[in-house]
Amino acid sequence: MRLIIKPLVLSLSKHDSGEHLRSPLAGTAARGKLFRRIACVTIATLLCFALAACTHLPTSWKPPSLASQPHLVALDAESCRAMLRDDAPVASLQQAAARSVEYLQRVPQDRLLPVLDRQIAVAELLPVIAALAAGTSAGDDWSQQVCGRFRLYRADLPQSLLVTGYYEPQLAASRRPSARFRYPVYRVPDDLVDVDVSHFCPECRNRVAQGRVENGKLVPYYSRGEIEAGVLAERGYEIAWLDDPVEAFFLHVQGSAELRFEDGVHMQISYSSSNGRPYTSLGSVLIEEGRMSRDSVSLQALKDYLRAHPDEQAALTARNQRYIFFRTVAAGPIGSLGVPLTAGRSIAADPSVYPPGGLAFVRVARRDARTAESAQPLVSRFALIQDAGTAIAGPNRLDVFWGSGATAEAVAGDMRNPGELYVVLPR
Repeated sequence: MRLIIKPLVLSLSKHDSGEHLRSPLAGTAARGKLFRRIACVTIATLLCFALAACTHLPTSWKPPSLASQPHLVALDAESCRAMLRDDAPVASLQQAAARSVEYLQRVPQDRLLPVLDRQIAVAELLPVIAALAAGTSAGDDWSQQVCGRFRLYRADLPQSLLVTGYYEPQLAASRRPSARFRYPVYRVPDDLVDVDVSHFCPECRNRVAQGRVENGKLVPYYSRGEIEAGVLAERGYEIAWLDDPVEAFFLHVQGSAELRFEDGVHMQISYSSSNGRPYTSLGSVLIEEGRMSRDSVSLQALKDYLRAHPDEQAALTARNQRYIFFRTVAAGPIGSLGVPLTAGRSIAADPSVYPPGGLAFVRVARRDARTAESAQPLVSRFALIQDAGTAIAGPNRLDVFWGSGATAEAVAGDMRNPGELYVVLPR
């Protein structure tokens, strides 16, 4: 049996730590307790073998050079002032900062958050974000305040930073299946079991395993291929039905959507949980198989390929075993911190590397920087770390949220650019 273990994102919506862990559903509490008792015994046994295997290192193994490790480099005040040129409206920055404050105020103040090669307590980070949320009349004024009151650090990375974008799609939907609306959007199934692995493995902090109980054993949850083949059909888990299998697949990549029903009602849905299976990029699959070149991959190109090859759709999408379950929300989209995202200001990053809720400064380079005009950054602005994603792993990945609708989709779908990341911390 193989258990898939994924990073557990600090989340306000359900727990003070956890990756959008679901609320217990009515009528399932007793069954959930039974699942968890069985799961805990199974996980404990498996972890004993896993830890024993992980502690064996070959005699030739040596720790990596510290010089090659990602670390922070402090900028002096002059370099700080030269760097901070914000290209977006200050009102959106204050809104995003206020949402980070909302999150950080509800987290234990002594909790340590990672910042590359160091850690910072929530109580130290919160005043930085609160100062921004309190307001300033102009972006340049705030930039000068940062350089005078706080310290700007560059993320010094051994590999270049890759910056991508994501958005919230607006999708036609139905409350009932029909000949047109055939592709379900599921809520979290009752038999999905979440196991906090840290209870059995102290070294495995912020990890959760997901599966289901079968014949008294915890096994991996159904894969995307099994779910799309109908293993969950007619069990009452459907939130809505969509009319486009391609958009249904990419909804799972984006993690949220605004559903638009035929009677004019709109419904906001957001990530709730997953089947715990590994994520596989469709673009990577098509590149490896020679169907696309690396330079030609974009969101629109991937959608066009799937639509041009309907007979291959099911097999291709099944290569990504990960499947997302959704929940309805009053306002959104909601990031991994449990607060609404702000277009152009919210970014997704690895919460084991960068501080959830923290303030960053992002510069995104143009892909073609051969002229003086193209040498100017495509994006240069403050942003708040308010989301996470399975594909956004390690210090070299960032994902910028661009909002909802066709324009946001066009910007996000075309973004795959090198960038630079700076972090604002107290002195």
